[in-house]
Amino acid sequence: MEITRLGIMGGTFNPIHLGHLMIAEEARQTFHLDRVLFIPSYITPNKNIDGATAEQRLAMTRLATADNPYFAVSDLEIRRKGRSYTIDTLRFLKKFYGPSYILYFISGTDTIQDLPQWYKPEEILSLCQFVGATRPDGTQSIGQVVEHFGELGKHILKLTVPTMQISSTELRHRIRSGLSVRYMMPKVVIEYIEKHGVYQCTAKNSRQPLKKI
Repeated sequence: MEITRLGIMGGTFNPIHLGHLMIAEEARQTFHLDRVLFIPSYITPNKNIDGATAEQRLAMTRLATADNPYFAVSDLEIRRKGRSYTIDTLRFLKKFYGPSYILYFISGTDTIQDLPQWYKPEEILSLCQFVGATRPDGTQSIGQVVEHFGELGKHILKLTVPTMQISSTELRHRIRSGLSVRYMMPKVVIEYIEKHGVYQCTAKNSRQPLKKI
């Protein structure tokens, strides 16, 4: 029976940025994933989503991943509506793809720290390999979480990635403040934000021509 490794990149992607893409690509290479599936959430429990609609976040995610043949995007959680619980998505994917697929849920260091407070975290770990992208200061926290789950902790895998201090919260702040976000997000995403006025974007600094000397 052929075993297929499927990466799952969940999140609000509000907006998606180069940090998300870098982590997904590092996970793909490190764990030999056949595909990484990006799944924008509809309503994330315990997290406010402001500035962009679900449809806009989905569109930006599709634009950002279009040039990578190993990346795909699903509107599963947006079509399902309601609160987007990871356990519901994993149950669906496990049933949809069947037992020959190994699921790798890809997350950041902060996400792993919160894992014990997630809805049904033990079942989540029983359904997938939980990949945690770590920064230099994140190793100890992951070790504590692994210990917390005992035997199930073996399903938590550490992924070391280059440090990239970019967050969607900071990007929204920069856009609203008229600061450049060039080299922080794919160009196609920046163009979409400007065209549709997402996050009340008013800045065109990166497009201003250089004054002649």
